[in-house]
Amino acid sequence: MLARSILFMQPREGCREDLVATFERLQIPETALRQDGCLGVELQVPPDETGPVLVTALWTNRTAYDGWLSNPRREETSEELFALLTEPPEGVVYDIRVAAGPLAGTEGGTA
Repeated sequence: MLARSILFMQPREGCREDLVATFERLQIPETALRQDGCLGVELQVPPDETGPVLVTALWTNRTAYDGWLSNPRREETSEELFALLTEPPEGVVYDIRVAAGPLAGTEGGTA
């Protein structure tokens, strides 16, 4: 069953663009894509510059996401990223039960 991880990161005042640039410089999405089971990663910013930055990723299953959680690269980059945040990020993982589109799975468009 596909899984979607959702991570909210609240940048310190004036640090949103630094957070985005650091995320890119550290190649977090590319690193995650090299993790077995990662199908895609996005970093999203709201129009309101004071809102939280959202990171979502699509995984083949929760086990794949668990592999990402134990990836040593996450630990290596967390200090630099967390320095730009007001508090540690909050995340949740959802099982995808119904979906449509190119990444919806292989069973007739449902996950």
